[in-house]
Amino acid sequence: MVDETRSRVTATVSDAGQAGLREVVRVADAGLHPWVHAEVPQTERFAALHEELEWALTTAVTDIEFARQFAAAQPSSGQPARAYLNRWIKVTSDLSVLAGPRYRGRDPQRPFVTVDAASRLITADDVADLRCVLAEAFAAFAPGYVRVWTCNRPGDWPGTGHDMRNVAGRIGDLRQNTVPPGLTARSPESLHCYDRYAQIHREHVAVQPEHAVHARLETRDDLVELLAAGMVFDVVLHGQWVGLIAAEPSVQHGLRGAIVVELLLDPAVRGQGYGRHLSTLLAQQLHAPDDWFLLGTIHLDNTASYKSAIAAGRRDVGGEVIVTLPARSEGAPGACDGGQ
Repeated sequence: MVDETRSRVTATVSDAGQAGLREVVRVADAGLHPWVHAEVPQTERFAALHEELEWALTTAVTDIEFARQFAAAQPSSGQPARAYLNRWIKVTSDLSVLAGPRYRGRDPQRPFVTVDAASRLITADDVADLRCVLAEAFAAFAPGYVRVWTCNRPGDWPGTGHDMRNVAGRIGDLRQNTVPPGLTARSPESLHCYDRYAQIHREHVAVQPEHAVHARLETRDDLVELLAAGMVFDVVLHGQWVGLIAAEPSVQHGLRGAIVVELLLDPAVRGQGYGRHLSTLLAQQLHAPDDWFLLGTIHLDNTASYKSAIAAGRRDVGGEVIVTLPARSEGAPGACDGGQ
């Protein structure tokens, strides 16, 4: 477990109500995994965090046109557009969080609340207060849970669930791994494999509907754009197409690099140990500096993908904690007044 004593005594912002971006970055940096602190200089971590958090503290707080588009796509809440903007909410005397309503997989039937920033580090001791205050603040959206990122391990926060985990590996290190004979990746001239790629995704969802929540089918247009940028590759086994790998430049929790967009193997070759080599193939093909990181999120329920990433040399550097919220019917007490 990460030492929470350190977490409690570092990084509080001067204005808990309206934390500035620089202060929020400082708080977020204090909550990063110790491995990230050891691997990346502070100036580089701060730059990556600044880039990652800027949208949440600017566009998501003030851009009413963005909010209108969000509201139009989720009309069932009946809320005005401004209700979809991120806002600072006071949770305790020393903790304010920047939070907003979201929908899992863009599904209006799966509402939740995301915490994008905080005035100090959030710990397991804050769970009850978060549950109480955010259930009330976003009651109109009937959210099922609150999502909070932490560098702690799954299960370290009692009474919570887990969601996506962040896994990262330095690209230069991943490139040193060996792959089985006959297994390679190459940059295709066109997206000839898209129909087969889409078919594999649909067949997976038909068998495991939750796959549609944990992973999405990339559009042809999005992959064509990545292909033009040199970020999409065919996986080939003894000359035959057996999968697709893709990434795009990004930053994630203090790390700069390429975030995985797709690591897919044809079912015909699964179960033979090839999955663990997809991260290596992607790292070897990307035109990226050795000191960048291969980034990504994987749900722990996706056991095979998670184990493959770890086996390839990527490291779990934190993930999303799920704080379930009580269902509330009209006229019933809320979480803060006996509804827990």
